[in-house]
Amino acid sequence: MISALATSLPDPTQTAMSAWWEILTFRSSHNTNVVLSGTALLGVAAGAMGTFLLLRGRALVADALSHAALPGVCVAFLVATALGSDGRSLAILLPGAALFGLLGVGVVQLLMTLPRVKEDAAIGVVLSVFFALGVVLLSVIQKQPGGNSAGLNNFIFGQAATMQAGDRRLIAVLAGVVLLACMALYKEFRLLCFDRGFARGMGYRTGLLDGVLLALLTILTIAGLNAVGAILMVALLIIPPAAARFWSDRLLVMIIIAAVVGGIGCFAGASASAVIEHLPTGPAIVVACGSIFVVSLVAAPRRGLVAAGVRRLRVASTVAREHVLRALYEHGEIVNDDQAIASRTDLLARRGWSDAHLRAALRAAIRRREVRAANGGWQLSPEGLAAARTIVRGHRLWEYFLSTRAGIAPTHVDRDADDIEHVLGEELVDQLEADLRARGALPDGALVPRSVHTISPGGTH
Repeated sequence: MISALATSLPDPTQTAMSAWWEILTFRSSHNTNVVLSGTALLGVAAGAMGTFLLLRGRALVADALSHAALPGVCVAFLVATALGSDGRSLAILLPGAALFGLLGVGVVQLLMTLPRVKEDAAIGVVLSVFFALGVVLLSVIQKQPGGNSAGLNNFIFGQAATMQAGDRRLIAVLAGVVLLACMALYKEFRLLCFDRGFARGMGYRTGLLDGVLLALLTILTIAGLNAVGAILMVALLIIPPAAARFWSDRLLVMIIIAAVVGGIGCFAGASASAVIEHLPTGPAIVVACGSIFVVSLVAAPRRGLVAAGVRRLRVASTVAREHVLRALYEHGEIVNDDQAIASRTDLLARRGWSDAHLRAALRAAIRRREVRAANGGWQLSPEGLAAARTIVRGHRLWEYFLSTRAGIAPTHVDRDADDIEHVLGEELVDQLEADLRARGALPDGALVPRSVHTISPGGTH
């Protein structure tokens, strides 16, 4: 009986997957489709617009504006109710939010003109004071008849689940205006972000461009207040472009990636909120965007942590391999035999390595066929000898340069040359040699000059 009842109950995982699939294919309820499409449009516009803000260094200004909008919503509600109008109308609340948002940014600009107030301090003051004012006004409104049902608290964290078709149309129009403006002023905004002085020299009115950027920011912030709220709107403007920077150095590609990240983050967060009960939409959207940022931080092919770690390992392997080639070459100099066999003890004494470090360096050189095992030790192959001569030549020339031009004692130049020999290009090495020979700083005409210090079996000094 119990087993029969259990088999008749629906599988929670299967039910959730079915709900996800309905949402992803837009076969869910009309209200869910409205929320998904409206927030996705907002995310696309915020990602594209936020790229210019991030590169222009105006990310914190967006934070100040979004927080300053809250008291504007409250003031607009109080004025509307005092005049007998419906204070819950977005047509009344959003202009009030825009006015106070611009006022907050204006106060930031005014404070920055004072000699002892820096930008971060000015933004912090305005952000905290205006937001605190909004919270105070909210408490006043909630004590009034009908204040609790006004829904103004939604402007703090947003309530995208209540989005109506009219709200989606408003977001679509405002997001479209922002995207079209970004496309039309792409060249001007690019100059403004990367070289304001050059833009001014080209005849562009940079102050006006900054004002347009601020106006677009205001439009987008107001569009997103009801969906993600004053606190979380700034996340939509910062996280997608910050994630996009890990994937590309080109501005246009970065804008496209940021727009895609914003759209996907909003869609994923809104759909998760629709499937998971009691999950607020605004925070879910920000968490989704944050998750994409973490993936970008870790897995981006050029700037991600994994790629950076791989590059560091490759550089460390190259440096170790070149050091073992130089150690074998200098061992051959001591015994006057280019093909001399060096034992493990000889190499450890020369470099001061650990046994594991030496084995790793030798493996890297053997894989490149620059070193070969012989009679219980190792020796340079013909390819390794040619590579070692190039490495030692650059190392010794840099030693001569440091001792003759920088005044460093010959007994102290070896370690400094160790750090630079791996990045000296062939052209730079040739110029260095020509300069040293022209001044008579090289004692002989050999391809690989003698070291400025004594090469001894127990080490390089």
